[in-house]
Amino acid sequence: MMAALACLFVLVAVSGMPDDKKNGFDRQWLKMNLHQQLLYQLPITVERLFGWGDTLYLSEPLHRQVYRLDNNLHIRDTVYLNVNKQLRPPVSFFADAAHIYVHEYNSGMLFSKDFHASQFDAVKLSAGPFVKSLQLSDSLVIIRGFAAGSSQPVFMRINIRSGRTARTALLSEKADAGFSTDGILCCNRGKDRLFYIPYFENGIYCMDSDMQLRYKKHTIDTVFNSGIQVTGRSAGGMQKLYAAAPRVKVNKRAFANDRLLFIESDLRADNEAEDAFRLHPVIDTYRLEDGSYAGSFYLPVDKRKVLSYYVNGEKLYVLLKDQMITYTMDPR
Repeated sequence: MMAALACLFVLVAVSGMPDDKKNGFDRQWLKMNLHQQLLYQLPITVERLFGWGDTLYLSEPLHRQVYRLDNNLHIRDTVYLNVNKQLRPPVSFFADAAHIYVHEYNSGMLFSKDFHASQFDAVKLSAGPFVKSLQLSDSLVIIRGFAAGSSQPVFMRINIRSGRTARTALLSEKADAGFSTDGILCCNRGKDRLFYIPYFENGIYCMDSDMQLRYKKHTIDTVFNSGIQVTGRSAGGMQKLYAAAPRVKVNKRAFANDRLLFIESDLRADNEAEDAFRLHPVIDTYRLEDGSYAGSFYLPVDKRKVLSYYVNGEKLYVLLKDQMITYTMDPR
């Protein structure tokens, strides 16, 4: 017993206790008033929140239907995903005023349905899988996928009506299937600014809807490169790539309205209490026009239960494992 305690003391002396090291940055706290408007206890198991304006939808883990919500966050009706196959994850959902869109990454497929139609239409977006996507309109889609025979990810803008495709080589330097540059793809309310935020480094890449880079900025943390290593392994006649070691996530989720980019951070600042960071999501905000830091705030929810966010103007919707909550954001 004493030997074990001595060994533990040596380990602590050498490496320190978890989270006791400084990360080299501070947060500036916004005087943000968050007013809770609605709270709804969910009667079903859900996966993700998405929407169009004030019209909200919930997806469920089996991807067999989505639920449309009313103004009180109650389930209003059900849209069945009758796409003649079982959808397999990863899957992303989008909506506009008249359609629901389903992106199935591994098959490279887009399924879409007018609210008054009985069946979904299907379009092949790419010959191979893609890893990120956005639905900009009923005809324009952004994906992060791969050229034939390549393991270097590229952003593609696809017009599904004309078949025209434009590409950009942003963050495609490494042939590691996107492991080192995996991240979050989102856009502002007007969908004329696209944002890519890597999970594992402190970067913000802002593009316009034609995928021209508008600016590159750093988030407030100091992780420039997390040193991700990738290894290959042969399986069934195919070469598969894997992360050689666990990857430390810096940025967890992101979303934007017409003024700010909101990033949920996975790093504690030096001026931040450990208990507060452990219990609540911390949101760093950046101005859309230039990516400059605007300040940070906590959300008064259990961070372990957060599934996704959706923002519409100053309304922030938070999906938890068992609840939906609506806040209005009032920066002072």
